[in-house]
Amino acid sequence: MKFLIFEMKTVCYNSYLYFGDSLGAALKKAGHDIEYFKVDEQSLDDLEQFVGKHFDAMIDFNSDLPRALMDDDSFFLDNVDAPFIDVILDHPLYHHDSLKNKLKNFNVVCLDAKHKDYILKYYPHIKSVAVTPMTGELAFGKDSLDWDKFETRPYDIIFTGTYTDPIRIETAIKKLPDFLVENIKELIDMMQADSSITIEDAVETLARNEIYDYINSDLPLHTQTFYLADTYVRCVNRKNLVLALDKCQHKLDLFGGLWEELDLNHATIHREIPFNLTFTIFSKSKLCVNIQPNFKAGCHDRVFSAQLNGAVSLTDPTTMLKSEYTDNESILFYNLDNIDAVTTKVDTALSNLDELKKIAQAGFDITSKNHTWDNIANIIVNLTAK
Repeated sequence: MKFLIFEMKTVCYNSYLYFGDSLGAALKKAGHDIEYFKVDEQSLDDLEQFVGKHFDAMIDFNSDLPRALMDDDSFFLDNVDAPFIDVILDHPLYHHDSLKNKLKNFNVVCLDAKHKDYILKYYPHIKSVAVTPMTGELAFGKDSLDWDKFETRPYDIIFTGTYTDPIRIETAIKKLPDFLVENIKELIDMMQADSSITIEDAVETLARNEIYDYINSDLPLHTQTFYLADTYVRCVNRKNLVLALDKCQHKLDLFGGLWEELDLNHATIHREIPFNLTFTIFSKSKLCVNIQPNFKAGCHDRVFSAQLNGAVSLTDPTTMLKSEYTDNESILFYNLDNIDAVTTKVDTALSNLDELKKIAQAGFDITSKNHTWDNIANIIVNLTAK
């Protein structure tokens, strides 16, 4: 098969570039031909070279390409002889403006089974949807992991990611029309009262209770409008998690932007680093903390990247993770509804490094079997073959 992989964005610590290169390498390893379009190396006008050409699939990440039009107002992607696969790395609500476009052969890979259900329900023109989380790799190669040195890893607890003060989101919400502000507050209250509720669950509940008929209008458009509710809950949860970790007796290291804006007692703040360098940090850590971006049936790649580098992953659970991993045996779970308990759980885990290493080894074994780029490439190939 021949695949065209677009790398159109250089944001999010260059994670999109890493995902594109890693998927291409795995597909090439499986015997497929790969061609790239890299926006940092080529002009957007160069996209016209693909018009009329054949590929077995075109792939992009969080793509804006479904919106691109030709001079005759036809979709650019419809002028390439290939199905298009958009790998969506967030909730679909953030990509409504792309997903709503009725391409001739539109396919999606998403990170969460609930996201799949949402796409199939509200975007029936999309031909197929597959689910797989993204992943990482062992920082220094498959033979570099030395379990005998686990106890001497320099970082006890790490968290990688950017801090956004919830006050910033509150300020943005207050600038909206009054009726939207009230609706967003209702959505936030629902999701904070029960962490198992997704943003789409909350919006559907709101729609049933409101005089305005959201359900019989364009519900995914309204869900997109309410994105600040989802963003706010994510920011508050991340803040509370790090505040709980900051109370631990063990050393906490934060890698990412703007953490100096949070009043912390003893955490060490490090500068932002490119996505591919996080694997080196994971390989030097005993425990890597994750918080899902409100995923309930999928997973953030941070969990698997940590485990592949021999660190124990501490995360809020999802149905996907609970089906593969066991708390205190191959992973550590915490409860978003009792986030302060993280402090004791982390200190207890780090007080027994022999047991912690066993958890790390069990997590590595599962992840190295189920969550590699070879696994993801196989899912892409199967989706293309449908």
